[in-house]
Amino acid sequence: MWRSFFGIGILLTSVLAAEEPTALRLVADLNPGRESAGFFDFYVWGGQVWFVAGYDQGGKSVAGLYRSDGSTGGTKRIKDIPWQAQGSRFDNPFVFENRLYFQGPNAGLGKGSRVWVTDGTEAGTRPISEDGKDVCDIYKPFLIGDRLVLSLHGDYDGHGLVALNLHTGKTETLAVPFSGWEDYTDGAMLDGAMLKLDLDGKAFWSIDGTRAGMKKLEIKGLPSFEQDDGFHQLLALPNGVLMIPNGSRRPVELWHTDGKSASKLAAFEWSMPAIPSHWLGRVGDRAILLAEAATRRCALWASDGTAAGTSIIWDSDPYKDAAFSHTQNHRATPVLARDRLYFTMDDGKHGMELWVSDGTKSGTHLVTDIALGNEDADIFELFPLADGRALAQRKNGRSGTDLWITDGTDAGSLRLATFNRSTNVVAVLGGMILVVAESDAFGRELHALDVPALLPAGGSEAPAK
Repeated sequence: MWRSFFGIGILLTSVLAAEEPTALRLVADLNPGRESAGFFDFYVWGGQVWFVAGYDQGGKSVAGLYRSDGSTGGTKRIKDIPWQAQGSRFDNPFVFENRLYFQGPNAGLGKGSRVWVTDGTEAGTRPISEDGKDVCDIYKPFLIGDRLVLSLHGDYDGHGLVALNLHTGKTETLAVPFSGWEDYTDGAMLDGAMLKLDLDGKAFWSIDGTRAGMKKLEIKGLPSFEQDDGFHQLLALPNGVLMIPNGSRRPVELWHTDGKSASKLAAFEWSMPAIPSHWLGRVGDRAILLAEAATRRCALWASDGTAAGTSIIWDSDPYKDAAFSHTQNHRATPVLARDRLYFTMDDGKHGMELWVSDGTKSGTHLVTDIALGNEDADIFELFPLADGRALAQRKNGRSGTDLWITDGTDAGSLRLATFNRSTNVVAVLGGMILVVAESDAFGRELHALDVPALLPAGGSEAPAK
């Protein structure tokens, strides 16, 4: 799955609508000829997109780190990196002091990962974490100040928790052995430290990046975080952390903690027996929870972290056949663009279509009925833009895809392009939309859709449907 990215500084200003398949410009044929290149995630920084591409070369798998400004001449292979079938290639990228960091391959072990840094040059691209220490990919590292906190194994007895100083490349041991934290919990910031659930699901740890500041919290009224193959969710708010323990169990419960005590804010039943049908995210200073009920109704909850401030702001009653698409075969994951949430839902009368919410009842509504009537729009991916708009990719009836742009209104929702084959948006740079697309001549490679005149937000043209 191609990742979505926030923080792309662009201003889209008009539209290209297409009834016929839209021509794409080839940016780079990284695996020359008809063979496809393999792409491993994309990250936009400094007006360029950064990514790792791998391909077969004489029966040998090779990979390289690239950067591209969307032009053929401006697409550069920065450095060859070791290929490994297991572990990281270009995971969890972030920028610190004008350098790009990511979890990359660990040549010493041939699996797992090491922390890499790049300034865009071959000489300035290198691993900086200690060789032979295998970073657990399942545990996402987190940055506190200039310290990157990592869960390591390899030379340690069990898991070791260390803080990697990004200035010096040296590590400080925080805890060895350490039981780790629960696999599916990303954690949330609380009072300047990261709140993490331990591997046994029994207690929370507060981690500030130093050994002296790492402590186990005693939280009164903490719910049970049993290991039942479910996932747990944490979300930071100004007054504490929201928690959903045991996300695959029924009923689903929403809890809040300030680090000292915990309280339950809400509970709901969900309809799918095998897949949790809810999504939790933050819009402004409040949380939004998409919850599909056992009665086949969809509801949007809003919470400020208090019982009084937690309530349903919209639901599909009286329609009893509603569903969020991220629980169905389409699974278009909701995305946040500024303080607006874009998601897909079947409200029981329009089919699976695009919706938007600003966290209020009046600001939650159907964006536009792309597939008229009760037909599904077949949106399979949403892509947030920095100006608060979003791109939506949908399957069309010609075995291809359509690309739409929306500002959250019907008038401001227009089709940008139609492709006769499947495409995946990976980045937006200025007036270019970069996609990975397949062709008979080049296989699956990096292309661009040049859109020099895009529709202004809130435009008045009728949408092409």
